[in-house]
Amino acid sequence: MHICFGSRKLFNAQYHLEENGYSSHEEWLEDWRKKRSGRFYCVGKSSYGGGTMINIYATEDDGKYMMRVQVPRCLQEQCGKYIEAYFTVDDRSGRMRRKDLEYAINHQKPITTQVFRREHKDDNCYVHLTTYVQDIPIVYTIKNGCLGIDFNANSLSVTYVKSDGNIAWCHDFPYQWKGKTCGQRKAQMRDLVCDIVRIADSLKCSIAIESLDFSKRKAQMSEESKLYNGMLSNLSTWLFKTALESRCKRFGVQLVKINPAFTSLIGMIKFMVKYGLSSGTSAGMVIARRAMKMSEAVPQCLSLPVDDGKHAWSAWNRVSRFIKKHGIRRTQLFQWTKALEGILKWEHSNPSLPVDIDKSQTKNPPIHRGEVRPDGNVQLCLFV
Repeated sequence: MHICFGSRKLFNAQYHLEENGYSSHEEWLEDWRKKRSGRFYCVGKSSYGGGTMINIYATEDDGKYMMRVQVPRCLQEQCGKYIEAYFTVDDRSGRMRRKDLEYAINHQKPITTQVFRREHKDDNCYVHLTTYVQDIPIVYTIKNGCLGIDFNANSLSVTYVKSDGNIAWCHDFPYQWKGKTCGQRKAQMRDLVCDIVRIADSLKCSIAIESLDFSKRKAQMSEESKLYNGMLSNLSTWLFKTALESRCKRFGVQLVKINPAFTSLIGMIKFMVKYGLSSGTSAGMVIARRAMKMSEAVPQCLSLPVDDGKHAWSAWNRVSRFIKKHGIRRTQLFQWTKALEGILKWEHSNPSLPVDIDKSQTKNPPIHRGEVRPDGNVQLCLFV
C-alpha cells in the first residue's frame, strides 16, 4: 500500500535536510502536510445535491453553482458547520458539461466530487465532478452511408462509402508513436478520433471498425512483422476503441463493429486497383460495406466449382491460404490477376507441380492457351 502522499523523494528528504534545501525538520513537515492535504473526494449518492458530505446545488444566478462541504464535528467550532464555494461551468470542446450537470442535479443522480490543489498554479484548488449524463439518441446511422476505419501501424485509413455501396471519399490520417511518451500518444490518438467523428457528424453517417482483440494479437506477436509488433507494444490500442466509443455516443453517431475476416485481402483484390486506393483505404471500404450488410464474393476468375453453395468467406479463405503458402507480398497484389489468377487455376489442376510466384510460371509446364468465356473475355492462363 502507498503511504507516501507526496513522493518517495520528499519522504526521504527529512533524513538529508540541508541537501534538499530545508533548514529544519519543521519546515520539511510543513511541505509534507501540504502534500498530504492536497486532495480529497466524496463518493456521490442518489439524492438532491448528488453527494453525502459534499453537495452541488444550482444558484439563482444563471451559470453559477454552489459546492457545500459539511465540516467534521471536530472542526465545526473553528470553521462552522458548512463551507460554501461557488464556481461556474462552461461548455467546451463539444462537451455540454453545463447541461449534463443540470441533468444530474434535477434528476438526483449521484455526483462524485474530487477537490485537489495545483501547486504549479499558485496553489489554486480545482473541483472535478463525475456523474451520469443523459443518453444521446443515435441520429446518424448506416442509412446515410458509413465511414470504414482500418487501424494500421502508422496511420488510420478512413473511407466513406455511400448508402449505395460506392466510394465517395478516403483519407489516411498518419500518426507517430515512436519516440513519444504515453501521454503524447494518448493525446494524439484522441485528436485523431475527434477529427474522424467530426467528419462523420458533417456527413451524417455512421462509423464502422473491426472488432479486434489485441490481447490475442499480442500473444501472437512472433508471427507478425517487427513494425506491427512495435505498434502493439508501444501504442495503447485499446485507447482508440474506447475513445471512439465515447466520442460517438456524445455526438449520436452509430458505431458498428464488424468481423475482421479477410478485410485487407478483399480490399486489395477487389477495390485497390479498381479505385486506385491504398491497402488501408481499400480495407476501410470493405469494412464500411460489411457494416451496411453488403457481401463480397470472390471474382469469377478465382471461383471454383467447390465453392458453390458455400459462404463467400470459404472461397476467400482458400485464396488467403494460397497467398500465405506461396509468400505473395502485398505489393504484388496491385496486379493480382498476374500473381493469382493463372496460378490458382494451374495449381488446382496440377497440385504436384511447383509454382514460381515471381514469374507467375510453373517450372517446365506444358503449353496452355487462352480460354474464351461465354461473355467474350479471355481466361488468363499460363504460358511457357
